[in-house]
Amino acid sequence: MTNEPLPSDPISISTGQRIAILIAAGMAQFLVCVDYWSVAIAMPAMAEDFGVRTIDLQWVITGYVLTFSVVLGIAGPLGDRYGRKKILLIGIAIFGLVSLWVGAAQSANSVIAARVALGIGGGLLLPLAASVLANCTPSDQMPRFMALLTAVTALGASTGPVLGGILTDSFLGWRWIFYVNIPFSLLAFFMVMFLARESRDPQAHGRLDALGILLVIGSLSLLSLGFDRIPHWTVAAWSSSLLGGFLFLGLFIIWELKVQNPIIDLRLISNRAFTGYTLAGLFSNSCWCILIFTTTLLLQKVSNLDALDTGLYFLFLSGSVVVSSTIAAKISDRTGSKPLVVIALALQGGAFLALWFDHQLAFLAACLAVSGIGCAWGWSMPQAGAILTLPRERVGLASGSILTVMVMVANLFVVISATIIDAMSGANGDDYASGIQVSYLIGVGLAVAGLLAVVLILPSRLSTEEEHPLEPDRAPAPRQD
Repeated sequence: MTNEPLPSDPISISTGQRIAILIAAGMAQFLVCVDYWSVAIAMPAMAEDFGVRTIDLQWVITGYVLTFSVVLGIAGPLGDRYGRKKILLIGIAIFGLVSLWVGAAQSANSVIAARVALGIGGGLLLPLAASVLANCTPSDQMPRFMALLTAVTALGASTGPVLGGILTDSFLGWRWIFYVNIPFSLLAFFMVMFLARESRDPQAHGRLDALGILLVIGSLSLLSLGFDRIPHWTVAAWSSSLLGGFLFLGLFIIWELKVQNPIIDLRLISNRAFTGYTLAGLFSNSCWCILIFTTTLLLQKVSNLDALDTGLYFLFLSGSVVVSSTIAAKISDRTGSKPLVVIALALQGGAFLALWFDHQLAFLAACLAVSGIGCAWGWSMPQAGAILTLPRERVGLASGSILTVMVMVANLFVVISATIIDAMSGANGDDYASGIQVSYLIGVGLAVAGLLAVVLILPSRLSTEEEHPLEPDRAPAPRQD
């Protein structure tokens, strides 16, 4: 998308001011990443406080990701129309205020509802923090500042499990995972308000895809609810929910193919390379999400580790993700995205297969570290590969579409995994070992499906743009929405 001409050159902003905006944007993205990773660790403690099973609280994650993924797809267009700084400030305010609600929740239903609302703030924060920073950064400094912002985000992913474990096991308790968001949200809000400047796209036009948003929310909600309730509802009840979900999905597909400004551009499916990369990415991200969910249950409910030890174990995964992410770009410059996607899915599939055979703690640590490489490359490389196969003018919408699909589908597979674990939890509903083992086997299947997508759908010889790094004058502009 074309950006509004700036009122003054980015160079006119002092280096100190630009660094302060980087800190504010980084703080916003850091909070989102820490929140996601730390909540997974805290779920057993939350369940104990509310007197429910841990598996019953999987909607704490599922509900959050549902709204997060939908809002993620429309955050860019909202910023284009109404101002990126303004929408970012709204996102920060929602995230801070709703964090208070989550921390103060007194029932399982209340905390789930609050997490659904929190996903709205998170979905606005993640893309628009980068847009606001990009708006005040000269082009020659853009790679350095974007790399720093990415590093801060990766730091949130690596420290989130440990911070979640420390707070959960301390005298403060799990509620402070959310309470600590409040002062940092306030600080980020005022820094953005007084230091950043407004930008929007003067060429942004047309209506937001409101019907598409409603249809996709309805579809995913009914599908998630239907799968989740299989062990507890009658066949007629849960099958009706699933049928309704598939009906909404069909209507969504028909509508998205007709509307001028879709939330997900399904017309991109005609590009084989884009489709292949998108399928590989959604299967890889599904593996990542299932790994986090099931391994948290394994460590705390099967191996009986406390929250802190669980968080420390996840450092093998998150640390590997951070390290692998830092070297991915240099490797892909030489090899292209496709080989790294293949390696990513192979490593994820191998790790899941190994965990299916044996998930003793020492062996688990090694599998988490290996899988972290696959998670990192399986997240970034499909997006990079898919975008490089498209014309420049379609990059903005395409990047939002692939990211939204990857997050939404992964969320649905987490629900399916939770349903299987729940259905196999025994008479007392607390024997998770068998269901976790089956979920690891599902991870193997997802990785194999991703590999098949790469082999069967991706062209054997990709375009020049994909095989070699783009020249500066041909490279697509960074998405700033």
